[in-house]
Amino acid sequence: MARINFFIHFIAASSLVSTFLSMISVAHASSLIPKEEGEIQLTNLACLSNQNPKCIYTALGSNSYKVTSLEFDKQFSVSRLFVDQRNTTNDYSKFGIQFLAEDEGTNPSMGEYWLRPVAYTAPVVKKDTKTSTSTQKNLNAPEDSTVGTRTNTTAPKEITTTRSDGTQVITEEIIETTITTRQIMVDQKTTQTVYNEKTKKYETKTVTVKVPKLVQDVTTKTTTQTTTITPGKPVENGRLEVGRFKFEFNNPLAGIKLNFFDVEDFNYTGILSYTNSQGKNISVPQMLSGLLDSKGKIIDGTIQSLTLKDVKSFVVQLGNPGTKYGYKSIFSSTGDGVGFQLETVPEPSNLAGLGTLAILGILGSSQLKRKTSC
Repeated sequence: MARINFFIHFIAASSLVSTFLSMISVAHASSLIPKEEGEIQLTNLACLSNQNPKCIYTALGSNSYKVTSLEFDKQFSVSRLFVDQRNTTNDYSKFGIQFLAEDEGTNPSMGEYWLRPVAYTAPVVKKDTKTSTSTQKNLNAPEDSTVGTRTNTTAPKEITTTRSDGTQVITEEIIETTITTRQIMVDQKTTQTVYNEKTKKYETKTVTVKVPKLVQDVTTKTTTQTTTITPGKPVENGRLEVGRFKFEFNNPLAGIKLNFFDVEDFNYTGILSYTNSQGKNISVPQMLSGLLDSKGKIIDGTIQSLTLKDVKSFVVQLGNPGTKYGYKSIFSSTGDGVGFQLETVPEPSNLAGLGTLAILGILGSSQLKRKTSC
């Protein structure tokens, strides 16, 4: 089973600060990966835990960056991102995730810390049948009322509650009020002065007469609908390492080199776009493909490298979900996993001859890693 791991090394250098650039020529690559295992705090997902896995923050300090998980397919939720050391076992089974010391697929060098995405199935959305309740009351109409019927419907009001397991319950409420103003005849007592022929005097007496009156029938209808959204589950116990992420650096990087380990499927993995220090967004039209030997067979464990210069942010797609989800793949039962490294170029000036985007090729066969299975 092919897998994705994601390892970042870098030397950050602002292209706008010349004094700092002059220092980079003697600098060595410095890892951006926290030297502890756990989950990266994403901008759009709360961490699963603060203890196991530990929640790791990367947005602090001069070389900070933040990561946003992006949707890449409606069949999936956005992926989470973890720091993992290749040769340790991590039991996050409370959250449906287990990292093995020996992965089923891609296995990079021992002892290094890697960023590995965890793919999640799509959330399950359940909408209950709408229910309605009505109340009615009769009121005296205000003085300025006129005979007729009017209906007022409020805008939908949503109340969201989140359970401890992340399930969201959204209750939508719509209130419809119908007011019918009508005229009725009512008895009204009044006094009248009349002349009594017998007594030859005027007398006052109380009589009951019919008079018109406006009343209102007020009917209030409340319609509610409850929607329950159950979060998706980690795919393959968290070991389908597929995802799309946006990395945003606190300071622009003068140059970065991205190494992709064990790309075997075609046109799924690579940099989708990046933004430079001037805010210009640049699309990268070509994705990476598996490399073939002289007999046309996919070479296992190769490393392909891409180099960018003047980078403020970039969007990367890691891996291919596989045939189960309708993708073309050389694998029949799972997707293609790809290891990913990121490091700054120690000599930014050397990038002038490489162009903005350059494919640097494959490392020597001595650096290839073999997988335990496909």
